[in-house]
Amino acid sequence: MGVARNIEKYLTANKIEYSLLEHAYAEGSFNTAQVAKIDNHSLAKGVLLRDEDFHYTLCVLPSSHKILRHTLNQIFDRHMHLVEEDELVQFFKDCEAGAIPVVGKAYGLDVIWDDELMDNDVIYMEAGDHRHLICIKQPEFSKLMRNTLHDHFSASRHRHYQAPVHVRNTYESI
Repeated sequence: MGVARNIEKYLTANKIEYSLLEHAYAEGSFNTAQVAKIDNHSLAKGVLLRDEDFHYTLCVLPSSHKILRHTLNQIFDRHMHLVEEDELVQFFKDCEAGAIPVVGKAYGLDVIWDDELMDNDVIYMEAGDHRHLICIKQPEFSKLMRNTLHDHFSASRHRHYQAPVHVRNTYESI
């Protein structure tokens, strides 16, 4: 499939320079970064949220991060909720299920992006399927995200490992 039709039209219309990176099939941003052999901090992911009035906003953040929904609620002064998978299909009809693009404007969506993405010289994003990533340089990303909101609304997702606790047998002390 390559680049979804709406994304390609939007990138072309806005004169955004990009390249395409092909990788083995992968679902989920963490897995995609792994198989594409890129840093998951440089892979931007899109997460669609809605408020109680069904106003939709696409949140764009590094795949290494999670959304701080309380912070978004404060930014928007609304209660934001994650959009369910089956509802996503109506917005991204030219994309494979689960391959959420970050180019929300191409789909008529409001966008907010996390300032953490400014730390990257190169940013990767879903092209609309589970085998291709769009690769753009930071100035092009800034151009792509112009006229959209940005703020700090995410935190690094750390995978915690808790070592098993050793329970001492009462007979060990005798």
